[in-house]
Amino acid sequence: MITTLIKAYKIIRLASLPHPLKTLTLIVLVCALYACGGGAANTTTPPSNETITETETETELLTGTFKLNATTHVSGLYYISGNNTGYTSANGEFSYQQNDDIQFFIGDIALPNTLAQATIDTVLLAGNSDPANTVTANITRLLIALDADQNPNNGIEITSATHQIAEQITLNFASSTFTSDSASLVASAGGLLPSKVTALENIAIALGADTSCGSSHEKIGTSAEFNTFAYGVAGTVTVVNDCTLLFTRFSYTGGGLPDVYFYTGPNGNFNQGSGFGPNLYGQTFEATTHIQTISSNALNELDAISIWCVQAGVDFGSGVFNR
Repeated sequence: MITTLIKAYKIIRLASLPHPLKTLTLIVLVCALYACGGGAANTTTPPSNETITETETETELLTGTFKLNATTHVSGLYYISGNNTGYTSANGEFSYQQNDDIQFFIGDIALPNTLAQATIDTVLLAGNSDPANTVTANITRLLIALDADQNPNNGIEITSATHQIAEQITLNFASSTFTSDSASLVASAGGLLPSKVTALENIAIALGADTSCGSSHEKIGTSAEFNTFAYGVAGTVTVVNDCTLLFTRFSYTGGGLPDVYFYTGPNGNFNQGSGFGPNLYGQTFEATTHIQTISSNALNELDAISIWCVQAGVDFGSGVFNR
């Protein structure tokens, strides 16, 4: 069933004339002018090329995919993108046209609006104004909770019954009361709402994170936002289990001298810290979702994190973990 909000949206959209009707209107006007001028003998100047070409060429229809994360697709989401509407397919696919925005719905619950593109996931929907990954996590949590078989490993399916349950419901994914606000909906759908950390860990696992390293460290759930100093370093990093850091919207142009590493820094002092992970020099990250394994010793020292140039002793970008 199309929900109240979506019905209203579609009525507004249908109020504008589609291209075929514009074309028909032009034909009627040209015929009327022709008749008034006396038929074939009419000496009226023909329409200019500008008038003839006023009918626009249809933009190519493209196919995109909605994913919970890099590997898990989401089917059954209703979407509106320009003149294209429908439900994401069994493979999470939707139709869109270049430069159109797109918005997805579960019943009357609207997910954040974004530019339609080949791949859309929960990190992209949350946007760059989500430094603590709150919106990313809450969208992910809700999709997992409303999955038909409660097993996100085989994809997320939103059923028509769930759309009906979610009618006349709105949610603020940035709200500190999101858990309680969504409790009734999740219970009615027969699901369970995972924690924020579990949701982010699910994203990391889909990217290949080790599932056997445990989840007991006191720093799990803490995050840091990079301050940019050089080479476009930006993004957020979250500790999701005992051996994995999840980087979201992570950027670095790959510049500097050829020995750039993730660095810990006791109390933010990276000159006394230590590096971990691969050499980042020459690698390019453009608002990427990325995972990095970290040892227990490095995690113990992880008060702050830097993209650190060892030879020069220069911090390209760093952030302090919240408590």
